[in-house]
Amino acid sequence: MFTLTDICNIAIQIEKNGAETYLNASKTAKDPELAEVLAWMAREEENHAGWFESIKSDKKLTAEQMKMEAVGKSLLLEIVQNNTFSLDNDMLQNTTELAGIIAQSIEFEEDTILFYEILLDLLGNDETIEKLKFIIQEERNHIKKLKIMAE
Repeated sequence: MFTLTDICNIAIQIEKNGAETYLNASKTAKDPELAEVLAWMAREEENHAGWFESIKSDKKLTAEQMKMEAVGKSLLLEIVQNNTFSLDNDMLQNTTELAGIIAQSIEFEEDTILFYEILLDLLGNDETIEKLKFIIQEERNHIKKLKIMAE
């Protein structure tokens, strides 16, 4: 079973991976408007990572649970360490239209939501389930913002 801390660690890494990919692409974008959108997305991902870092569980863990949590964190971070799902750095750097950037960003957010929804089935704690559902809603809000930008 995953703990709230496990979920947050996964989310932090995913968001940081996305932020780094967007930032790298923004630095190489030739069109200033595209560079700004990519930089905005990087800031949004960093903000999400910070938000996840601020979530703390008020549940006290035993020494054994703390060891298990450390092992779980290590394994989970290894899985997602460099994973950006559908967000492709090369593709972002070579995209010359805003619509393409937004489409890829939406796909990344949808992949992230799908990943978090899979994790929901692996959780055994109601508090953690509710927090993860809130995180999923935050990602959906991100998609809404992106769609507004595309209009």
